[in-house]
Amino acid sequence: MLHWHGDTFDLPTGARRLASTVLTPNQAFSVGTRVLALQFHIEADPARLERWLIGHAFELSSAEIDVAALRAQFRESGQKTATAGAQVIQHWLSAI
Repeated sequence: MLHWHGDTFDLPTGARRLASTVLTPNQAFSVGTRVLALQFHIEADPARLERWLIGHAFELSSAEIDVAALRAQFRESGQKTATAGAQVIQHWLSAI
């Protein structure tokens, strides 16, 4: 999944944490069977990556994220990531 951000939040009452990282403990959560919240880009599409990198150039630079390394990672696994993300969303939607 693709993520870079400085924002974070506390989980709402009744939420179940689904994903976390060391720096951002609340990456995804659900509430009941009909609410899914994500703080990462599960829909990351390699064809759109360059626009994201340009649009967030200052933020990426400030966070000391290596844009060249990010591009290389997306060349290697971007399509698999996009496909997996679409499958997750489709699975979630078909279950509600």
